[in-house]
Order: sequence, then C-alpha cells, then structure tokens
Amino acid sequence: MLQETLHTEPIKGIILETTIAEALEFMEDLKISHLPVVTNEGMYAGLLSEDALYETQDDTSHIQSALRPAFVPHVTEGAHFFEILEVCTQHRITLVPVVNKEGRYVNSYLLTDILEFFRATPTLLQSGAILVVSITADRYSVIDIAHAVEHNDAKLLGLWMTHQANETALQLTLKVNLEHTAPIIKSLQRYGYEIEGIFGDESYDTDYRERYDHLMNYLKYS
Repeated sequence: MLQETLHTEPIKGIILETTIAEALEFMEDLKISHLPVVTNEGMYAGLLSEDALYETQDDTSHIQSALRPAFVPHVTEGAHFFEILEVCTQHRITLVPVVNKEGRYVNSYLLTDILEFFRATPTLLQSGAILVVSITADRYSVIDIAHAVEHNDAKLLGLWMTHQANETALQLTLKVNLEHTAPIIKSLQRYGYEIEGIFGDESYDTDYRERYDHLMNYLKYS
C-alpha cells in the first residue's frame, strides 16, 4: 500500500570503504543526519549517524570505524505507515532504510516524507476540535466514543492513545469534524470519560469565560 502512497527517496547506500569525510559530505548535500551502509554486494549493513562520524578523530579513515554493527533499524518492502513511523521515532532517525526479504538495501523513507504523509491525511487536513479525555482501562470502549461523537451529528476523524498514566488509566486524544463540542463532551462524560483538554473550540472558550465572569460578579456582590 505505502509503495503508492508514501514517497521513497532513491538514496544510495554507502559502502564500508567510504571515508568519514566523504560520508559527512553526503549528509551535508542531502540535508540528513543518517546514511544507510551497504556491503559491496548491496546487502544492508546498518545505519550510520552523523554524531558517530564526528566522534571519529581521523576523517580520512573508513566509516567502518564509526559504524555500530548492532544499529540496523529498517523496514521491509511494503511496510505499513505505522511500522515506518514506529521505527523512525523509536530510534530518532532522519530516514528509515527499506530492505527486501533477502536483506538487500532498496531505498529509504525520509522523516520529512513520513510527516508529509501524515499531514496529508483527513485527520489533519479537515478542520475540527481536539479533545483530550481519560478513563480507566477497563471502561475504555471505541464503540462508546464513536456513539458519543456520531450521536451528536459529528464524525471521529482520529483517535490516539497518547499516554498511559498508570496501570488502570488511559489518556486519549480525539479529533472531531466539528468546532462546537459541548454536546459531545456531555455524552463522553455520561460514558465516564473525564475531559482533560479542549482545543480548537472557540464556543467552549467563550462559554467558559462567560461563566467565569458571572462567578466573579456573583462573588463580588454577594
């Protein structure tokens, strides 16, 4: 699927005989901080980082002296977007090498292309509000969330489990296609969800401010 929807860069892997200075020059030209390393037969040998190159004293030496044999992050051909994103974020790398079933290096996904793919999804393209809610893990239900949203004539554009506060509580981020979320919030609260944050809902901010002002006026003259 992603061979068609996520762009790959024809970045050639550098061989082990490449010098430190040459590798740094390649990185500067491509504006990246990592380079895939391949054997003379084209097999993927690992990912070289810019930091490791700068730690090497002699820039005329071969990159093999800066390569960590155990550092071989990659995905296989046809990997799903989430797999690619997981590898990228787990290792904090600027590109993700693609390797075929035989272990041969094919090409790379750049971090910028991964983010561009995510930006082009309806979740971010379509306007709407973002709600951050929490609930105990045993009460979490996608069906309840979908019902709370769709029952109020809205659509759920995205749902992320963003944080696990402890063994029993879950924190979730919801993106909906409406900017007036008061009815959705009330429905979620009926299902036991606690509202921790509301973003992109100007009507809620206005209503909150009006209630606050009313409370201040009441306290002032009471």
